[in-house]
Amino acid sequence: MSKLDELIDQYYNKFVGLPNGKPIVRQNQRNDAFEIVVLETLYGKEKELDVQRMVASDVLKIAKFIVAPPDDGIDIIVEREEIDGSSFDFIQVKNAELSQLDIQQALSYMEKTIEKYLKKASDVNINLREALSEANFSKSDKSNCRFILVHRGVTNFFKGQKEDKEIVITGTELEIIRDGAISEVPRVPIESFGADAFNNFIFYEESQDNPAILMNLCGYDLARLAIKYTNTSLGRNILFGQNLRESLSKSKTYDGMAATIRKEPEKFWFYNNGVTIIAEDYDTEYNEDQEKKVDRLTLKDFSIINGAQTTSALGRFLKEAEMNCNEEDIEKLKRVYVLARILKVVDDEFKAQIAIFNNTQNPITTRDMASNREEQLQLYNGLVSGATPNIYVEVRRGMKPPADVRLYKHQNTTNVELAQLAYAGFLRDPFIAKDKKNAIFDTDYKQTEGFLLNEYYHKLFHYGAGDTSEGILFKKTKDEINELLFVHYLYKMAKKNLLAVYKERIADATTQLESCDDSQKKKFESRITDYERLKSIANICVFYCIAYYYGFKEEFPNDDSGCFYRYEDFYSSDKEFQKKLVEGFRDLFLTGTIEVIKELTVNDANLNNWIRDRKSTRLFLDKVEDRLQLDMTLESKYKDYIVSFKNSP
Repeated sequence: MSKLDELIDQYYNKFVGLPNGKPIVRQNQRNDAFEIVVLETLYGKEKELDVQRMVASDVLKIAKFIVAPPDDGIDIIVEREEIDGSSFDFIQVKNAELSQLDIQQALSYMEKTIEKYLKKASDVNINLREALSEANFSKSDKSNCRFILVHRGVTNFFKGQKEDKEIVITGTELEIIRDGAISEVPRVPIESFGADAFNNFIFYEESQDNPAILMNLCGYDLARLAIKYTNTSLGRNILFGQNLRESLSKSKTYDGMAATIRKEPEKFWFYNNGVTIIAEDYDTEYNEDQEKKVDRLTLKDFSIINGAQTTSALGRFLKEAEMNCNEEDIEKLKRVYVLARILKVVDDEFKAQIAIFNNTQNPITTRDMASNREEQLQLYNGLVSGATPNIYVEVRRGMKPPADVRLYKHQNTTNVELAQLAYAGFLRDPFIAKDKKNAIFDTDYKQTEGFLLNEYYHKLFHYGAGDTSEGILFKKTKDEINELLFVHYLYKMAKKNLLAVYKERIADATTQLESCDDSQKKKFESRITDYERLKSIANICVFYCIAYYYGFKEEFPNDDSGCFYRYEDFYSSDKEFQKKLVEGFRDLFLTGTIEVIKELTVNDANLNNWIRDRKSTRLFLDKVEDRLQLDMTLESKYKDYIVSFKNSP
């Protein structure tokens, strides 16, 4: 019995019939328990779900993610909060082997179900309707959805697949994810490779502790591995588990590699730099003739730490050939060979050094490239050390906050998140905050003269100038940056509070709609539509809400000069102050933001397009300025807010 089947039996016996009235695991439906295995495997760490340690009474902790049958084809819903809104994963689980066609139909069915819900919620099953409502899913989230199909077969692709939206995960991949979770560093447990026609093996055994082999790998075998382990961990390929980065999915080099395979496959070896593999161990099998040549190599607990691009390109070539039933391309791929260095290394520190030195030409991201720059180190050290407030800014992935520094929840951030918030608040430019997230750390060679990396980065991080050209983050005090992060935290809490209010009002209107006469139907239908619109705005207005807040500070600079939030009261065990502050922020700033956007988008059906339009920032800021100048009650409300929730200077 496989590990997955053992877990299915264990979870079936633990949760069968629960929760009462709407069981997620039905009597005599063992396959229902596979959904729990999938939930724990894919999201257990993220959502703090250790199902193996749970008891039956803990079922509600997992039931909030699983749609009780009947479910209209969506078994699991997972909401993932991000700085500029939420994204949603919709998962269907099949404890069976599916074909490409089966997979395509299952994903299509899920997508149509969501379309149906957004068009008319009452058309989907009540269990799914309640689950989507509980997750606050709305039309504004439509573009932030992924549809995931999990099955026990080996096929993880189909023709026409939208790879960023339609994901296929196999049972093999689930098992490897669970093994990877135990070791923390995912790797392939075991695979075997045959020798090439010339038995080309060179053994490097200068050190008995770290022997190595130089050999040729068949391109077809390497491609099959790339496909087999694609999508593991929802997008991560276990084959590259110890690499510093994943492959570049849209590399310009793919077309060149594909052309070589088709036109001159035997020359691929000469044009390609090959791959490097780190393995915990390997075994060699020799043929039985007198020459005793190596016939087969078995790798154990291994990763490709250099050559992810080559491997992924071969996998893509094979995938396309199989989808198009192109036997000629497949045969040519079998004539391709790739030079491979296989290193037997057990020491983790040595592995890390090998991975670094094998990837010096291809840093992980532009953000990683900036992590050692003086301005990033100055920002980090300046905020995390010294007198309170202390703020931890992750400038390099994998960092952890110092153990001896006390941090409130809002004081843990990244340099990317801080950059976005600074644009939204200090610079009052929500468009740049939203649209230029991925460009802030890029080196723009057309505009580097006079700037650090580019103009966006320069405005934030230029350090040491001591004049007007210094970056905004070095002009602000720690207290001011602390407030910016806290305002973002308040937005998240206020949004959650407000969405609960909208949800309750929609439920009330729905109840009245079901019982009213025909003359009242339009009234309640309109009310439901209005609240759905307000929910959508609340979900996507984070940067505009922060800009709105700083509009008050800009318009009334003397009202809170030298005043700072009462953080200790907010985080104390007495939650009454926290409740009042969240509601105060909600009523003055969040609803104010929503009102402005609602007014500006009255004739614009697509909120996501409006948010991403550069002109919207100017329209929004002008409207906010008009409100602050014309509505004489806003300053007094702002003063009351400051007196209630901030310390006097």
